[in-house]
Amino acid sequence: MFNPLFPFTTEVLLATVARGCYYFVRNTYPPAFDHFQDHIKGYFLFTHYNDLSKAEAHYNSISQDPYRKLYNWQVAADQEKLRIAANHPEGYKIFSAYFLPDYKKLVTANIKQKINQYIFRYTNWKPGRGETVHIDFFLQFGALYISLGFAGQQLKITFEEIEQQS
Repeated sequence: MFNPLFPFTTEVLLATVARGCYYFVRNTYPPAFDHFQDHIKGYFLFTHYNDLSKAEAHYNSISQDPYRKLYNWQVAADQEKLRIAANHPEGYKIFSAYFLPDYKKLVTANIKQKINQYIFRYTNWKPGRGETVHIDFFLQFGALYISLGFAGQQLKITFEEIEQQS
């Protein structure tokens, strides 16, 4: 699956904390799932916040996720768990809420085709020769979204909706 996110590492953790982000929300992260890695027990995303109320909003929005967890860097036990997660525990793939520098290069021809199918099926957009549909990715409450823009219109949908196109 398409995963444009940077791994959650000790360097990422410490740089994020240095920027004043002390709250982290862990949730499962299905876009990182790889069928060929059957030894992986879980795929997780750690999203950072500098505001507790925003972290709580994220945490509360994923109540169906049995692996959700809200961490506070200023709590010693949480700090230790965050450090463990950042050290790549065996059997887990853990990602940060930072996009890889050249993540758009990871967009495959198959993904582009699915985006085109979505646009054809669910919009009235008809880009002509030389016109561009602007595409961007973003995270919201631990879910990967895609933003599509054309002729002054903008559409935001989950990336899962794109992947479901056939």
